[in-house]
Parts: sequence; C-alpha cells; structure tokens
Amino acid sequence: MPATISLGSTGDDVKRLQRVLARQLLWNPFGPISGMFDASLETAVKSFQQSNGLVADGIVGPATWAALPSYREASPELKKGSDGPAVAWLQKVLAGQQFVIEFTPYSGAIDGIFGPKTDAAVQALQSWAGQPASGVVGDDTWFVWMEPGSASQLTLEAASNLTSGLI
Repeated sequence: MPATISLGSTGDDVKRLQRVLARQLLWNPFGPISGMFDASLETAVKSFQQSNGLVADGIVGPATWAALPSYREASPELKKGSDGPAVAWLQKVLAGQQFVIEFTPYSGAIDGIFGPKTDAAVQALQSWAGQPASGVVGDDTWFVWMEPGSASQLTLEAASNLTSGLI
C-alpha cells in the first residue's frame, strides 16, 4: 500500500497519484508528472474524494488509495535505441494515422525501432507541446494532449494504446 500523502508531499507515490488522476482526466493531463503534491493536485484529490463518497480532505490515505484504480505505474520510457511494440504504437500515433496532428509527423516505417526519424518526430511533438525537446518519451511526454481544446482530450499515452483496458 502506498504511503499517506498530502499537500507538500513529494516522491514516487505522488507521481503514481498524478498519473492515475491524469489518466482519468481528473487532474491536468499536461502534467508535469513532477512528484510534487501541490494545490492543483490537492483540488483534484478533493474532487475525486467527494465524487466517491469519501471525506474530501485532500489527504490520500488508505481509503482514497483503495478507491483509485489499481494501475498507477508509468508507461515505459522510450528513447533512441529503444525497440518493441510500445515504440511501434508511438510511431503510428506520431505518423498521424489516427488523427490530424499539428506538428511535423513521423515519416518512417512503423518498425518498432526508435531511430533518428522517431527521435525527430518526438522532439517536434515536445516542441509543439512547449516541453524541452529531449527526444525522451517519459511521463511529461506521455501526458501531452494530442488535440488540446478538443472534446477528445486524448493523451499520447492513451492514443498509443498503452493504457487500453486499464482505466
């Protein structure tokens, strides 16, 4: 069971909370997944608690953890040299095959290999989203909204099917 956390807490349990609330669109999915329990996270926690018949005190203890979906881990960190199905799903999304994207799309093969073209497309996405263009797909990049302001509120993580069936 994760630790009891509240305003001012930091660490991995806070990151887990940020991910699960962002995946439910209850907390700002633009992140960042910082591991810092700030006022915006406290507001999201209170709203979740109230919606689930819990004491809305902003403290995430055993009752709140139990009410949250059990899947709270990070999607994989991807970067140059990574390979596998998660890279292929990322490439498919970055190629714009599922929806119209507003940044330079990926133009390479959907081969599951994170090479120079995937790196360039990830950096274009990060720049478009106002993030440092590191080419590393971690929490902050997974939680970029692919269509900000739209009704779909689709994150890169969800568009890549990494949370399909989880929450």
